[in-house]
Amino acid sequence: IGYLITKLIKDEKKLITFSVGFSFTIILGLIFTDLLPECLEFTDNKLIILGFVILGILLLKVLDLFIPDHEHTKKKDHMEHIGLISTLALFIHNVIEGTAIYTATLSSISIGLFTSLGVSFHNIPLGIQISSLVKNKKEKLTLLTILSLSSIFGVIILKLFKITLSSYISGVLISITLGMLIYIVFFELLC
Repeated sequence: IGYLITKLIKDEKKLITFSVGFSFTIILGLIFTDLLPECLEFTDNKLIILGFVILGILLLKVLDLFIPDHEHTKKKDHMEHIGLISTLALFIHNVIEGTAIYTATLSSISIGLFTSLGVSFHNIPLGIQISSLVKNKKEKLTLLTILSLSSIFGVIILKLFKITLSSYISGVLISITLGMLIYIVFFELLC
């Protein structure tokens, strides 16, 4: 859906401004209204949360070193870089969301359905961001396909390895994702 929206907006500068600003706002909202409260729900120990958030920031920074260099002065290269690094963090985030959808569906089909709809709707702006920032059509479609299937990958991991997520492990994974999204918001999108 995000990809299709990018086809409606013809002015590239407006599209990039819209997508970066919209993604910045959505991810910031996701951080403060969804992920942070969820982390606090899983554990009362704020030092553990902080430690894993910092680990998430550092992991993405290390992964960032392996993605082709970019300059903040070269707008085109920087926009492509934001698209790639966002896809990486969102892939991990969506794997976790996939496990949440699966777990919710096991307890109730209607809860699972509403959870999956909510996840789908909050991913639309992120699809717009990646679609508008990555210019190579083949690369764009590959990244969006991988991102779209990443939730299913979470379910496959759970089923394949017969993993049951404890609340502690869920909290750790969400905290790491929180750190990665903080990195994207403050070190990529804000720049």
